Amino acid sequence: MLLAGPVAAQTFPKLAGNPVVDQADIIPAAEEAALNTQLLELEKTTGHQLVVATVSNLEGNDVADYGYKLGRAWGIGDEAKDDGVVFLIAPNERRMNIAVGLGLEPVLTDALSGRIIRDVVTPKFKGGDMPGGIQDGVNAIAQQIQLPPEE
Repeated sequence: MLLAGPVAAQTFPKLAGNPVVDQADIIPAAEEAALNTQLLELEKTTGHQLVVATVSNLEGNDVADYGYKLGRAWGIGDEAKDDGVVFLIAPNERRMNIAVGLGLEPVLTDALSGRIIRDVVTPKFKGGDMPGGIQDGVNAIAQQIQLPPEE
């Protein structure tokens, strides 16, 4: 579940009204603005909330655990539907994760999330294009969460 609830004391970056939080400062302003616009439109048209978070460090946590806790702390997704997604990037630790609420797991499985990271995002990152990798990852995630559950 990616929704609000008690979370152990941990320091998370603040979610300040936009779906992109670039604490690690790896997304240029123009690309960040375009991503924010895209993600707000996605939420408006699908009802599903997708956020992108880049963090300076994971504070000793596993990347999947951090992404899950971050989603809960931020209250990502609709509480009744549990349909939020957190695309987490920790560039200094070379870790990424796509945390998916149970309501979207039929269309964005753990296996598919892993393929998006491995086949879509990682090649761009290895080529030095972190903003491009994030954009391509967002596009792949958005494409999936717009599908009906049976597809």
